Amino acid sequence: MKIITINLTEPHVKALAILQELGLYPSRSEAIRVAIRDFLQKELGFNEKHAESKVPVVQEQHLNASVQVEEKKKEISRILKRLKDDMPERAAV
Repeated sequence: MKIITINLTEPHVKALAILQELGLYPSRSEAIRVAIRDFLQKELGFNEKHAESKVPVVQEQHLNASVQVEEKKKEISRILKRLKDDMPERAAV
């Protein structure tokens, strides 16, 4: 793997941290790799399995199947509120 440096907004970094806290991804890097893989698949039809490179395909992590739907909805609402609260308010025009 190659190291690539990117700049992200604070809300994006916090959202990645939340995904990691929820146990969906073991790290921010893994979440970003999954997002890039999905983007390239959608935009270019890119499939690592058929690429010349022998880089292994990144496997997505899934929530524990025993988590109830209502609990997920509450958690998502809490996350969205947290992100909204952390965003700077827009200046009045």
